[in-house]
Amino acid sequence: MLDNSRMAALVASKVCHDIVSPMSMLMQGVEMLRDAAPSGRNAEAIGLIEQCMTNAFARLDFYRQAVADGMGTEGEAKLVEARATAERLYSTVKPSLDWTVDDVAAPRVGLKIVLNLLFIAADCLPKGGTVRVEASRTGQTGELRIIATGTRAKLKAETSACLAGETPPDGFQPYNLVPTLTGLLARQAQITLLARESEERVELVMQSPRIG
Repeated sequence: MLDNSRMAALVASKVCHDIVSPMSMLMQGVEMLRDAAPSGRNAEAIGLIEQCMTNAFARLDFYRQAVADGMGTEGEAKLVEARATAERLYSTVKPSLDWTVDDVAAPRVGLKIVLNLLFIAADCLPKGGTVRVEASRTGQTGELRIIATGTRAKLKAETSACLAGETPPDGFQPYNLVPTLTGLLARQAQITLLARESEERVELVMQSPRIG
């Protein structure tokens, strides 16, 4: 019997696999058009298509790594393995990313959790701002903090509920898939998730003896 997180990973893997090939062909077509040295509105249109395709690839890479099986779930890993995907994701959103945790180790499934928390952190900053990723260790417990700072920084109540494994007020919907999956993965891996809020600041925290 498949558990919910494994089923979600398999479905996402199938979708990503089926989409990546036609998207690659579209990008090759755009490059061919650009090499033909278009001018005027044609050049503007090609530039817009290229930007949209770049953003789509960044989102596809995120879902492949954070939801599907691209990142894997077994063993340990360095957080640097998630950095390129995180940077590509943040090239498509308003907040900027400040990443300081390349050498920090975590359970491999923790990389998926980090990426999902970064997605959530970006959603906490509708007006833009900065998301900083940092880590520390106290005694036997390691802590990874994703800190979103900016104007009107806010963690939605339904996001908090999903992270905690609770049913959100409007039920489970596509738009709360990421926090729902994040909370599920953390509970399965025995990783503690915490959310802290203050004025113009949201902290999403992972705690585990295996972080550090």
